[in-house]
Amino acid sequence: MSLSSMFDRRVRGFRVVELVCLTILLVLVLGVYMAKTFAGRERAQIAEVERQIEDEKVRVRLLKAEVAYLEQPRRIEQLAQQLQLAPIKPEHETTEDALIDVARHAPAAHAPASPTAAANTDAAAAEAPESTPDDYPSPEQSSTEAPR
Repeated sequence: MSLSSMFDRRVRGFRVVELVCLTILLVLVLGVYMAKTFAGRERAQIAEVERQIEDEKVRVRLLKAEVAYLEQPRRIEQLAQQLQLAPIKPEHETTEDALIDVARHAPAAHAPASPTAAANTDAAAAEAPESTPDDYPSPEQSSTEAPR
């Protein structure tokens, strides 16, 4: 079969080369359509992500403004005066390494609500390391001291 016979050969009134070109054209048109469809979806997703980024930027700005307001020294001083807070005494300060020991020796903050809770608390207290009485002042002593 020669090249010239391919151009002259006909199938149902169409030349073979025309059928091949038509098939290639249809494949290209379908490919372009699919590419544009996928690109449109991607473009919509990109726009959605950009909108979310802008919303998050606005939220970050609002949170930074709220932090700036909450950290105002004048406001903190007023709150401390309302709550009658005093500066930390030097003997109550600790290092980072000693924080674990402080947590182990901290007194219980509240009384148990039920007999079952009391039994659980007693069991937990039996497993916990003992604290020495002179590590921390008792809650009664610290509440009777006047704040400075």
